[in-house]
Amino acid sequence: MRIRSLLVTVIALAFMAPPAFGCKCVTSPPEIKTAQDLARWYADRSDVVFEGTVGHVELKWALMEAKVGTLVPADLDQNPPVLEVTFDKTRSYKGKEQSRALVTTGLGGGDRGFDFEIGKRYLVYASPDELGHLSSGICSGTGLLEESQSNLSYLRREQDVSENPKQNGGAPRTELCGHVVGSRPDFANSQVFLLRVGNKSPIPSDEAELAQDGSFCTFGAKPGNYYLAFVSSAEDSPTSFVLFPGVTSSAEATVVELKSGQAHSDLVFNVQPQPTFSVSGNVLTPSQSGLPPECKVFMWSADLPYFLKVYSQNIAPSGSFDFPNVLPGKYWAVIGVDNDSAPDWLTKKIEVNVSAKVNGLSLELLHK
Repeated sequence: MRIRSLLVTVIALAFMAPPAFGCKCVTSPPEIKTAQDLARWYADRSDVVFEGTVGHVELKWALMEAKVGTLVPADLDQNPPVLEVTFDKTRSYKGKEQSRALVTTGLGGGDRGFDFEIGKRYLVYASPDELGHLSSGICSGTGLLEESQSNLSYLRREQDVSENPKQNGGAPRTELCGHVVGSRPDFANSQVFLLRVGNKSPIPSDEAELAQDGSFCTFGAKPGNYYLAFVSSAEDSPTSFVLFPGVTSSAEATVVELKSGQAHSDLVFNVQPQPTFSVSGNVLTPSQSGLPPECKVFMWSADLPYFLKVYSQNIAPSGSFDFPNVLPGKYWAVIGVDNDSAPDWLTKKIEVNVSAKVNGLSLELLHK
């Protein structure tokens, strides 16, 4: 399958690899020996450098923002989701002097997105992306202001006594452990995800694998308030989704607070079996026009967290599709087409409410 859509990537990140460790940054040149050398290297590689306070973070994704019933490109790689971060700038070091700045970053989990938190101050290194928007990420040198002293010393032309170019020590260590109980004897395809309250990215902040006895632990998550989500999957599709301590609605979920140096070791996560329903239908194409090669139907949750409940299914040559096990909820559905063919195709975004078996669902795929 050659579709490289974000949804496919998110499925792989959510069910195959820890979201926080999905990419590698370019290694600094061998001549970088000191923190000052590293600070100079970061500044030279960036078009804009400033320090500022995050005032607002918003998820921007044309596919999600499109109204139900409207046509969108079938190439799901077009206009991928980003986080749009607004800064109140206090000091510029490179680039145009402005009182506010707008910077985009990825969602995290492999796209080098930086986890900006509202109200915190950062030293930001940014450069224009392919669309001309200022963009920053985990490989740029951007960091919390209090963790960027060597970089600040270089930019402010102050003396720096640091000899270690790896100046950012990361967040204080935290520990969260617990045990999943209930009628689920097999935890081989299950995980517990941490979703930081207030984080606008739909990608989980951290995750923990489950042992055969249902126990789990995660270490080093940032201090803060979190929802915990238990997700079990089969063939890359979720078959169970439960929030701590054992509910399916965020309004009923209990928030877990992680403090610096604090350990939670006695959480009991009660997971009971959930019903699933089949969703089947057909793809409609223009008359005398067959399906393009390599296309799929995608369904993703219309409610937060969007990307922990994502389903994808190949479309049969006849145009039919069948999701055998879908959890209850409201979903958005579209068709994704291989990007070599996608410029000629549009798909209609529809809403699907799953509370019982769904038959005869019609999805449209049209030529531009």
